[in-house]
Amino acid sequence: MRGDPRVVAGLLGAAAVVAVTLPLGALFEEAPWMPPAVAGVLAVAGSGMLLRALTPNAGLVIVGQTLAATLYVLLTQLRDTLYAGLLPTPETLAALTDHVADAQRTVTTYAAPAPSTPGIVVMLVVIVVVVTLAVDMSSATAGSPTVAGLPLLSLFLVSAANSGGSLHWGWFLGGAGLWLAMVVHQSDLDLRSWATSIPLLAQGDGQQSATRAHRWQAVRLGAIAIAGAVAVTTVVPHMPTRFVLDGLGRRGTGVGDGTGIRLSTQLDLKRSLESPSQVPVLRYTTDDPTPQPLRVAVVEDFTDGFGRMTSRTRQPQEGFVPRDPLADLPEGVARDRRNVIVEDNSVSAPQLPLPALVDSADLGGIAWSLGRDGTARVQRTPGTYSASFTELDPQDEDFPAGSTQLADPVDPTAYRDEYLTLDPGSSVEITELADSLTTPGESEIRAARAIQEYLRGPDFDYDLEVPPSPPGRDPVVHFLRTKVGYCQQFATTMTLLARARGIPARVVVGFLPGSSPDGRQRVVRASDAHAWPELYFEGVGWVRFEPTPGARAASVPGYTIQTSETGDSTDSATSSSSTTSSSSAAAQPGEEATSVDPTAVADEGTPRWVWWLLGLAGLALLLAIVPVTARLSRRRGRSRAEDDAARVEREWQELVSQLDDLGIRAPVGSTPRQAGAWLGHRMALEPHVQDQLDLVVRTLETARYAPAGSQLPDVSHEVDAVVGRVRSSRQRSAQVRSLLWPQDGVDTWRALGRALSRRLTRRR
Repeated sequence: MRGDPRVVAGLLGAAAVVAVTLPLGALFEEAPWMPPAVAGVLAVAGSGMLLRALTPNAGLVIVGQTLAATLYVLLTQLRDTLYAGLLPTPETLAALTDHVADAQRTVTTYAAPAPSTPGIVVMLVVIVVVVTLAVDMSSATAGSPTVAGLPLLSLFLVSAANSGGSLHWGWFLGGAGLWLAMVVHQSDLDLRSWATSIPLLAQGDGQQSATRAHRWQAVRLGAIAIAGAVAVTTVVPHMPTRFVLDGLGRRGTGVGDGTGIRLSTQLDLKRSLESPSQVPVLRYTTDDPTPQPLRVAVVEDFTDGFGRMTSRTRQPQEGFVPRDPLADLPEGVARDRRNVIVEDNSVSAPQLPLPALVDSADLGGIAWSLGRDGTARVQRTPGTYSASFTELDPQDEDFPAGSTQLADPVDPTAYRDEYLTLDPGSSVEITELADSLTTPGESEIRAARAIQEYLRGPDFDYDLEVPPSPPGRDPVVHFLRTKVGYCQQFATTMTLLARARGIPARVVVGFLPGSSPDGRQRVVRASDAHAWPELYFEGVGWVRFEPTPGARAASVPGYTIQTSETGDSTDSATSSSSTTSSSSAAAQPGEEATSVDPTAVADEGTPRWVWWLLGLAGLALLLAIVPVTARLSRRRGRSRAEDDAARVEREWQELVSQLDDLGIRAPVGSTPRQAGAWLGHRMALEPHVQDQLDLVVRTLETARYAPAGSQLPDVSHEVDAVVGRVRSSRQRSAQVRSLLWPQDGVDTWRALGRALSRRLTRRR
């Protein structure tokens, strides 16, 4: 028994799922999951239409559709684990479990936009496919589109709750509008099923008029409801976000007071560098044309390899006035006085990001203090604050020629053991390497430059994925052997190499200067967390170096670059590194790093619109397969008729089949004359159309009862005219269904399938 494919209901359900899926793109940096997810929607919806056309049994349709959806996920996401490329194995379950764990880690660690990890891709495809199954089964198979609203709403709320703000009203309008269209379509079908006797009007079909009036009443009510929902959201404040597994949308990461972020007391910046949050943690403006990093804490102790943060800052004090950081600095060192105004701060107390050499600050009355190491402590987090600081520009003559400690040092605490002690686990390797990079009697600044040049050289690579260290190997030694790491490894290693050379050194942890999308205000994010070494030189004090290569580092200070006896090639290479080093850890979504040519980026790869165009063309070709097959089948049937009688019989069958596609079925057992009379009365055909139908009926009767070999007229034109008149009077959904899913095309493909099956059976 032939079933109803419910094409319109299936297409509406698929479109609704796609509409509520698209906003998920804003939650992730990239959308590699989008094409397979949309393809999964089409696969599930298409399999449902096919199964409903083959059988009216809803149970078989649900089972078959579930199997088709499962097979799609396995073939597209877990193919490498399948046996014979089709059957799941224990490795399939293990891989799926790993993907779930990976997705959970990403969701609970990152804020929107989060990275699209392999686990995220697999789980989003699975979620979208499952939602499509629920929507198609409830709306098309069970005929209950109101129930389909629940899975659609659930998927939409994932985007709405994790975006960190309000979604554009268009996303809600699209999803809600398609859901209402599903409800209206089902209401039309239900109305026709109960309206068994509605009187005919003078013009047209009474049942059709009643259906149209019912539909427009529903559309008006739905439009009012959607407009009201959109209007209410403009006056109701956005409530605090609720997170999926308390992950996406979080304000920040680290140990904090719940209002912002705080860098860990241990030197472990990897989580911050992996961009767990794209939410800005600091917005500021400054008159410094090349802003320096913002300091938060100092790392002195490296007994465990990479050290822990320390602070010599006193407890916050009311009305605190810092000492002059330049009091002991020789007058000859070039300097510029600068200002910074922080307009939005989310770094949790007691930490406070500030530049080096701050001499005054305005925190709006909040108690604070500043230690000799330049790090600040605050009693509570200031949302806004400002500070004045000095930026040094020392020249070669400002640095001492030897390593003799002056009687009146810039920082009397610089030669403490804390700034000269080596890591016990790597002291031998560090000392040997320092001796190989420098020569005896060489000035400290030249030795420091050589160390920085070595670490920024081609032998080292920046990568957050550090090769695993064998048990018992010191992490610094492991970095020197693998030569792969991020700012933490580079800063620590330079600090230890400088100490081995007798230069006081420490690691400072804070934030890169951030990016400036508008050219004025700078934005710092959690991914801008950074570590860099500061080295002490008599007559100059503590100055910053930048051994970390690549774009996720600060600009290289000019005084750290070799300027003599090293050749022009060194200068150009280091200068190039300085130029290409962005002042931001990485370009944020929607922004471009200053060293990137936008036109070059735009020209890479195939434009996205081309893929969308190809996808739409492919979809159009897919939808045209059955209609084109039906048309070709009809033409072939007419051309292969043995005589005029067979041709007329074929034309009558085409009329019956096409009217059946439109939902018009004559009473069972009626003769052609009775069927023609019923159709004329049922559809209130105009006189000239009724005459064409009568001609078709008379020609059929002649073909059946006239002597063999009688010549009969061609009534294909009359058949097309009657079908066209009936189609124009039917509702739009029935018209589209009859065009996209004609029964003649379906029967042709069924016949091809049976023929192919018989051939394969014979070969076996």
